[in-house]
Amino acid sequence: MTNYKTVDLDLKYIRSAEISPKTVSSEALLGQGKQMFITHDGHTYQLRITKLGKLILTK
Repeated sequence: MTNYKTVDLDLKYIRSAEISPKTVSSEALLGQGKQMFITHDGHTYQLRITKLGKLILTK
């Protein structure tokens, strides 16, 4: 006989199929600039555009 463990799920962390993530253009975030700082949970992150046009998020 196989024993299976049950898992309690916190439903607030499960996304519904009807809820899509917000989409924002990098131009809307950065404007004419090449970098911005984002604070999250007491930490500051840097979002910047590289010379090759890629987005980098660093702590």
